[in-house]
Amino acid sequence: MRVVHISNTPVAGSPGNIVAALNRHTDIEARHVVFDASAYGARTFAVDIDWRTQRDEALAAIDAADIIHLHQHFSFDATFGADLPRRFGARKLIRQYHSAPALWAKHDPDLLTRIIADPVPQLVIAQGPERYYPLARVVPNLVPIHDARYLPEPEDDDGPPIVVYAPSGSRSAWKTRWETKGAPQTLALLRRLERRGLCRVRTIVNTPHDACLRLKQRAALAVDECVTGNYHLSGLESLSQGKATIGHLDARVQAQLRAMTGAVELPWVDVRLEEAEPVLRMLLADKRLRDEIGLASRRWMETHYDERTLVGHYERAYLDLYEAPGTFGVPRFRTHAEQWRAVALHDHAWRERRRVGMPWWHQAADALKRFVRGTQGLP
Repeated sequence: MRVVHISNTPVAGSPGNIVAALNRHTDIEARHVVFDASAYGARTFAVDIDWRTQRDEALAAIDAADIIHLHQHFSFDATFGADLPRRFGARKLIRQYHSAPALWAKHDPDLLTRIIADPVPQLVIAQGPERYYPLARVVPNLVPIHDARYLPEPEDDDGPPIVVYAPSGSRSAWKTRWETKGAPQTLALLRRLERRGLCRVRTIVNTPHDACLRLKQRAALAVDECVTGNYHLSGLESLSQGKATIGHLDARVQAQLRAMTGAVELPWVDVRLEEAEPVLRMLLADKRLRDEIGLASRRWMETHYDERTLVGHYERAYLDLYEAPGTFGVPRFRTHAEQWRAVALHDHAWRERRRVGMPWWHQAADALKRFVRGTQGLP
C-alpha cells in the first residue's frame, strides 16, 4: 500500500513523524508533500518532498498512491492549485486535523460546520482539538523516541539549571482559546526566576527543529504549556528525553491520552500557569527530584508511547478505508451532556481563568469587540 501525505505547511513536523514511522515499522510506503516548507521561517523541519522545488517528484508520488492523507484544512486553489484534486481520481482520501476548527473558520459559522461535517473520513490528534471534531477518529501524535535526539542526556551543570520553553508564537495566554502557549505570561514567570539566580532560561524560537532537540537534551526542566489544558509535540519530545516536563492537561485531554495509551498515570508535572511558580522553585532546587521525575517520564514514553505500537492506529485507519468505511463519520458524543462535559465545561473554566488573569483594560477592549461582532450578527 502506498500513502501520500499532503500538507500546506510542515504542521510542526507531525506528518513527517507519521510518515517516517509508517516506513520504519509497517509495510506501507509513505511520502509527504509540503506546499510551503519554509512557512515558519527559521523554525524548519525535515521535509520529504517540497512542492515548490520537487513538483515532478510530488506528482509522481501522488500518481502512484493508493491513499491521499490530507493534513489540516486548506484551500487547494490557494496552494497546490485547483487541478490537483482532480488528479486524485478514485483514490481513497482521509483528512487529519491538528488544530481547533476555529483557526480557519474564525467567526464564520458556515465554514465551521463545513469543516466539522466534511464527509471525507477524518482523523484528529488525541490533544485539545479532539473535542471539536465529533466525527473524527482519534489518533496519536507520534514521536520517534528511539532516535538519538530523543534520548536522555545529562543536564548541563555549568551554572544554574536550564529551563527550556518553545512558545511557537507570542500570543497572550488569554488572547485565544487554543492557538497560544501563553508566551508573555510564562516568560515573565521564567525570567523572574532567572533574575533571582534560580535558573537559566532558554527560549526556543526561530530555531531549526534539529537544533531545538539538541538544546532541549541538556536542559534540566522543560515547560510545555500551562494555559489551555492541552499538550504539544514539544512536550512529548521532552518527556522522551527524560526531562521533568511542566504542563497542564485538562480532564478531557487526560481521558483521551489514557484511552489511547492504556496508561493510568500521566507523566507531565501537571500545574496551571497561575500555580506554577512554587512548583518550578521546588524542581529547580532539587536535582534528585528532577532526575526521578525525568527517569519516570522516559520510562512512561517507552512503555506507553512507543511509535512502533502507536503507528498501528494509522495502519488500521488505512485498512478500514477499504474494509470498514462505515466506521468513519460515526458521532463519538452519544448525548448532549457528554458533549457539554467535553467542550463547554472546560471552555467555561478557561474563561474564568481568563477573567482573573487579563488586565481590566484588555477585558474592556475584548468586551467592545464582542459587542461589535454582535451588532454584525457574528458569534
